[in-house]
Amino acid sequence: EEKQHEPNSLSVLSEKRKALFEPLDPVGNTNGKRPSAESLLPPPDFESASYPKGWLIGKKRKLVNVDVVESMRRIAVQEMNRKDREIDGLNEQLEEDARCLEHLQLQLLDERSKRADIERQNAMLQNQIAMLMDVLQANEAVEEGTEGN
Repeated sequence: EEKQHEPNSLSVLSEKRKALFEPLDPVGNTNGKRPSAESLLPPPDFESASYPKGWLIGKKRKLVNVDVVESMRRIAVQEMNRKDREIDGLNEQLEEDARCLEHLQLQLLDERSKRADIERQNAMLQNQIAMLMDVLQANEAVEEGTEGN
């Protein structure tokens, strides 16, 4: 009788194995989108009451150890905190760079206004030189005219 029971349990198990490869829903969803891979996964082929204490069903319906999950969660939290600190440091550096850039832009603006003032003064002096040269040439022409008389 036990031998008869054994093939029967094997056929139940093979039915479960066959179910692993059959999609649960039609491939096309009602709105035409393809269903997620998660929804196509078959149910776990173990009973929830039969797995040992300290184990639970994970995301992909696999049996996972609670301690391992907690350890991985702790590591992930530490990594996220490290990344947060790194981001905070980069943000501080960015703020410092922004302050420095603002200071340099103000200096550049100041230098440009100084240059514009100097160029204006230079143009004014050039005009004065041209006027003086014209006056000097006019005086020389007048002197030559008076000497010629």
